[in-house]
Amino acid sequence: MSQSLLDQIEVTGTFRFPLPDGMKLVPVDSHGYEGESLTGRWWTMKDLREWCANKSVDWLKDNILENPRYSREIEQWNAKAKSFIKVVAAHEV
Repeated sequence: MSQSLLDQIEVTGTFRFPLPDGMKLVPVDSHGYEGESLTGRWWTMKDLREWCANKSVDWLKDNILENPRYSREIEQWNAKAKSFIKVVAAHEV
Protein backbone atom coordinates (compact mmCIF):
# COMPACT_ATOMS: atom_id res chain seq x y z
CA MET A 1 0.00 0.00 0.00
CA SER A 2 1.28 3.46 -0.82
CA GLN A 3 1.34 6.28 1.69
CA SER A 4 -0.23 9.61 0.97
CA LEU A 5 2.04 12.58 0.37
CA LEU A 6 1.06 14.03 3.74
CA ASP A 7 2.30 10.92 5.51
CA GLN A 8 5.75 11.44 4.00
CA ILE A 9 6.44 15.14 4.66
CA GLU A 10 7.83 16.61 7.86
CA VAL A 11 7.85 20.39 8.13
CA THR A 12 9.39 22.50 10.86
CA GLY A 13 9.42 26.25 11.17
CA THR A 14 7.28 29.23 11.99
CA PHE A 15 4.07 29.78 10.08
CA ARG A 16 1.67 32.70 10.18
CA PHE A 17 -1.98 32.66 9.23
CA PRO A 18 -4.76 35.14 9.99
CA LEU A 19 -7.36 34.46 12.65
CA PRO A 20 -10.80 36.06 12.53
CA ASP A 21 -11.19 39.18 14.69
CA GLY A 22 -11.94 38.28 18.28
CA MET A 23 -10.48 34.77 17.98
CA LYS A 24 -7.28 33.38 19.52
CA LEU A 25 -5.49 30.06 19.73
CA VAL A 26 -5.29 28.30 23.06
CA PRO A 27 -3.51 25.09 24.09
CA VAL A 28 -5.57 21.95 23.48
CA ASP A 29 -5.67 21.00 27.15
CA SER A 30 -6.59 24.49 28.41
CA HIS A 31 -10.37 24.13 28.14
CA GLY A 32 -11.03 20.52 29.13
CA TYR A 33 -13.42 19.78 26.25
CA GLU A 34 -11.29 17.49 24.11
CA GLY A 35 -13.46 15.59 21.68
CA GLU A 36 -16.24 18.19 21.61
CA SER A 37 -17.43 19.61 18.30
CA LEU A 38 -15.98 22.84 16.90
CA THR A 39 -19.21 24.67 17.67
CA GLY A 40 -18.85 23.80 21.34
CA ARG A 41 -20.35 21.26 23.58
CA TRP A 42 -24.02 20.47 23.90
CA TRP A 43 -25.36 21.37 27.32
CA THR A 44 -28.31 19.56 28.77
CA MET A 45 -30.62 21.31 31.19
CA LYS A 46 -29.00 19.20 33.92
CA ASP A 47 -25.53 20.51 32.91
CA LEU A 48 -26.78 24.09 32.99
CA ARG A 49 -28.51 23.62 36.33
CA GLU A 50 -25.32 22.19 37.86
CA TRP A 51 -23.24 25.05 36.43
CA CYS A 52 -25.74 27.62 37.81
CA ALA A 53 -25.81 26.37 41.39
CA ASN A 54 -28.84 24.11 40.81
CA LYS A 55 -31.24 26.92 39.92
CA SER A 56 -34.67 25.70 38.86
CA VAL A 57 -35.56 25.09 35.21
CA ASP A 58 -38.06 27.97 35.38
CA TRP A 59 -35.39 30.32 36.77
CA LEU A 60 -32.95 29.35 33.99
CA LYS A 61 -35.58 29.92 31.31
CA ASP A 62 -36.73 33.26 32.75
CA ASN A 63 -33.30 34.65 33.56
CA ILE A 64 -30.99 33.20 30.89
CA LEU A 65 -32.43 31.12 28.07
CA GLU A 66 -35.46 33.26 27.24
CA ASN A 67 -34.04 36.57 28.46
CA PRO A 68 -33.53 38.75 25.33
CA ARG A 69 -30.24 40.11 26.64
CA TYR A 70 -28.64 36.67 26.88
CA SER A 71 -30.49 34.93 24.06
CA ARG A 72 -29.08 37.54 21.62
CA GLU A 73 -25.59 37.03 23.05
CA ILE A 74 -25.93 33.25 22.74
CA GLU A 75 -26.94 33.67 19.08
CA GLN A 76 -23.94 35.96 18.45
CA TRP A 77 -21.55 33.37 19.89
CA ASN A 78 -23.18 30.72 17.74
CA ALA A 79 -22.68 32.87 14.62
CA LYS A 80 -19.00 33.46 15.53
CA ALA A 81 -18.45 29.74 15.98
CA LYS A 82 -20.02 29.00 12.60
CA SER A 83 -17.80 31.60 10.85
CA PHE A 84 -14.72 30.15 12.55
CA ILE A 85 -15.65 26.67 11.31
CA LYS A 86 -15.84 28.04 7.75
CA VAL A 87 -12.32 29.51 8.11
CA VAL A 88 -10.95 26.23 9.46
CA ALA A 89 -12.68 24.20 6.73
CA ALA A 90 -11.27 26.49 4.03
CA HIS A 91 -7.73 25.83 5.29
CA GLU A 92 -7.97 22.07 5.79
CA VAL A 93 -5.63 19.97 3.74
